[in-house]
Amino acid sequence: MARFFVPKKNLRDKQGVIDGQELAHLRRVLRLAPGDRITVFDDSGWEHEAVIRNLTADRGEIEIIRSYEAGRESGLRITLALGLVKGEKLDFVVEKATELGVQMMAPFTSAFSVPKWDARKIEARTSRWRKIALSASKQCGRTRVPEILPLREFRALVEDASAETLKLLFWENERHQSLRQTQEKFSRPESVLVVIGPEGGFSEQEAELAKSHDFQLVGLGQRILRAETAAVTALGLVQFLWGDLQ
Repeated sequence: MARFFVPKKNLRDKQGVIDGQELAHLRRVLRLAPGDRITVFDDSGWEHEAVIRNLTADRGEIEIIRSYEAGRESGLRITLALGLVKGEKLDFVVEKATELGVQMMAPFTSAFSVPKWDARKIEARTSRWRKIALSASKQCGRTRVPEILPLREFRALVEDASAETLKLLFWENERHQSLRQTQEKFSRPESVLVVIGPEGGFSEQEAELAKSHDFQLVGLGQRILRAETAAVTALGLVQFLWGDLQ
């Protein structure tokens, strides 16, 4: 059955309302009609089997037949912070990060970031990433849609990072500490912040700033990876070592 995201506030007493982007997809793309069965998921980890009861241009009314906790979310809370990169590469990262169970994504600008976006471009791209995250969540069976945070500067990202989170900055110039060595020091983190730089990586000053705020500087082997490759690789390894990729 087709899957749709419905905020919990739109579900009450076995009844629900689908609107906005999801309604447009239901009516215009899939061309579903009253009587069709669908699956919906809310923003609290629950999934629901439902039947469409009524459709109008701005509202879809559904009846909930069965509700259950799907249990597909990782117990490890992961935030991915990625420096702005050229072209559409971040679109790819948002999609794959969603599939890999990331709960939050935080784009940032740093010393070697190439794109210089104005407020209008930033708003448009952020909206696009949120749509991609929603689509990927529906496709991979997740019951939560990752949050896309507003764009900010690297210093703000570092200074605002929680002291209770394992903070990993993946840096191509780090030759002494691997992720496996980091696991030996931090065996059971509840949350992890994964930070990946833009195409040019991080400057020495940025690495030192992160280190001064208790970030662990980690290498990813001897080869230089593209930013989007590094992001997907790092997330997969983090989920394998501490999360639910077994």
